This record gives sequence, structure tokens and C-alpha cells, in this order.
Amino acid sequence: MMRRHYLGREDGFSLIEMLIVTVIFIVVIIITTTAFNTILVQSKKISKSEESNIEGVIGLEMFRHDLEQAGFGLFTDTDSSALPQYLEATGTRAATYNDSPSGVPRPIVAGNNITGDAGVLDNTDYLTIKGTTVARNQTAQKWTYINGVSTSKVWGSNDFDTTKDYVIAVRQKYVNGVLTRKLIYDTANPSSFSLKYKGSAAAYADPFGPPSDSVQYFYYGIDTVNPRAPFNRTDYYVKRTSTTPASCAPGAGVLYKSTMSQSDGSLDDIPILDCVADMQVVFGWSTTDPAGTAPDTYTNADLSTLSTTLPWAPNLSNALDVRKHLKLIKIYILAQDGGRDTKYVNTDTAMPVGVAGEANTLAHSIDTTGSSYQNYRWKLYRIVVKPKNLI
Repeated sequence: MMRRHYLGREDGFSLIEMLIVTVIFIVVIIITTTAFNTILVQSKKISKSEESNIEGVIGLEMFRHDLEQAGFGLFTDTDSSALPQYLEATGTRAATYNDSPSGVPRPIVAGNNITGDAGVLDNTDYLTIKGTTVARNQTAQKWTYINGVSTSKVWGSNDFDTTKDYVIAVRQKYVNGVLTRKLIYDTANPSSFSLKYKGSAAAYADPFGPPSDSVQYFYYGIDTVNPRAPFNRTDYYVKRTSTTPASCAPGAGVLYKSTMSQSDGSLDDIPILDCVADMQVVFGWSTTDPAGTAPDTYTNADLSTLSTTLPWAPNLSNALDVRKHLKLIKIYILAQDGGRDTKYVNTDTAMPVGVAGEANTLAHSIDTTGSSYQNYRWKLYRIVVKPKNLI
């Protein structure tokens, strides 16, 4: 008897079936790759944007701190018989904002829409802040006071290092109802205005200790080197150099905080915000006499433009005017938000950087459709400070 054996079908996929599967596989890979690339691009944008925001928060808080400290520890009065002699910042641009060799220091000095200076991005403002606490060293953050000759020490003395911390001495008193801060220095040697911190009135040589129990002296830390000026100084400006990040738009630079060296007057730059296209300074003044508490007039950085026409205008070169009448400082910074995006097209031909609501004439405009700014997103930061250390 013959037996039949039935074998299962052993046919493979046909060529058409293989082609169909291959095509489907390729389509899935393409879709997945495209989606992944899109996610990567968006992730990069978000990462760059967040990076910019974090950088902006940290850097601009440093800026805000210095604005709030403008005028802290500055003297407003001197001995008329022999004016103090001091040095300040070196370099042509920085020296423009000096008050040396014997002037009463202005807490705020500014330049408007600087052009033709290789060290400053064209059409951006320049700002100088003076005060004992605006340096980056620890000594500059210290101060104390001594009441009379019989008091050994009062507040904060233990914070000072008597071996290296240099201080200045200031006497505060009211003259005709106005608070004055007289710098203590040796009139026989007017360049002798600082000394190492001693910690007790008896330890100070004349005239650096209080002359009687009814007199109070304030001592402000300056640096750990014998200072060239009886205050510290920091400048803020934007510049573009060969070290500006390649990710920045062609029309953008870096915002720097530049602290004056007490050794040689040079400015020590530290970057605080990358890819900045503009910085504009606006001042709010009370032009009444006596000055009010709120501004009634706004000006640009060098006071060449006022928001209103008044019979009297503040004088930025006069330290007393600045102290009495400056009530508000506004800083506007236009910075890049993320990297270049070829799919993003700017349409704003006149983006205002400055006061738009209170005084249109104080808003500097940037055409973001130009080749130097196109394909980049921009974010306007604003710092508003009511200075509390001017009077």
C-alpha cells in the first residue's frame, strides 16, 4: 500500500511583497527621522532660549544691584583749603566719565548712542556707576562706624581684615538742612585719603579718627590695595569683538560689567549677557526745587533730549543735581532670544528700545528686518530702579 506524505507549503515572500514591506519600512524611517529632527530643532531652540533667559536673569541682577548701590559711600563735601587729589579710570573712553583729580564724584554718568568707538557697539549707551560697593572684591562690601574717641568698635568691625583692608573715612552732618558727607583726608597731603582699617578710634592717626565723643565717623571698605580713588567704579557697555560668540547675530555684541582697578585704573571686563543688540539709558528727574519724590521729566543718557520742555533742566555734570533730582533709572536691553532660525522672519522695521509710553523721543529704534538682525528672535529686558543712596 502506498502512503502519501503531505508536506507544508515552503514558499517564501514574493518580490512584490518584499518591495511593499521595504517601501513601508523606508516611509516609517523617514517619518520618524523627520519627527526626531523636528524635536531636536525645537529642543535646541528651547534650550538656547532658556539659556538666554537664565543668563539674562543672573547678569541683569548684577546690573540692578549696582544701580541700587550708586552713590553709596560717596563723599559730597571736601575741605576748601586743600582739595583731595585722586586718580580714576585710564583710557580715552573711560576717562570721559572721570571726576578726578579733585571733583566731587557723580554717582551716575552716561554717554548717549556712542558711535565711532571700536570699544563700544555703535548707537548703544554707556553707563558709569560710582559707589564704594560696586567693585567685585569682598572689602568693598564692608562698612562700619565709630562713635567718638572712647568707642573701640561699633558695627561690622569684625568683618574687616586689619592686615589688608583699605578704607576711607567720611563724616556725615547736616548743613542748612542738607545732609553732607565730608571726606576725611590729610590736607597737608591731599592724596592721603585712605588707610588700613584699625577697628578702634584710638588706633587711627589724626585726622582719620573721630576728634571727639560727639562726632561719628563712617568707614567704607574699598580694596585690599592702596586705592587710587576714594570710591569704586563700574562701567556697563556693549561691544563686539573677535571673541563674541559665533551664535550672536552680526549686529549684536556682549554686555560687559567693567570694574575699575584700584591699582592702575584699567577696566576689568566680565561678560554678563551675550548677543545684545542695544542698551539704552533713560533717567527720570524731579525738576522742582525742592525736588519731589517722583519724576516729572525723562531724559536720554546725556540729557540732550527731554520728554517735556521746562524752564530748568537737570545737569548731569553736576554731582549735586544728580543727587537731589535723579529719581528713577530705566535700562532697556535688546538681547537675542535663542539662536539663528532660518525659518523665522522678522517683520518689525522699527523695534523701540527705550521709553515708548512716556516719551517716544527717548526710544531708540532698531530695524530687525535688516541683515544684521534677521532670522533671530529678540527679547527686550527692562530694569527700573529708584536709587536710594544718592542723598
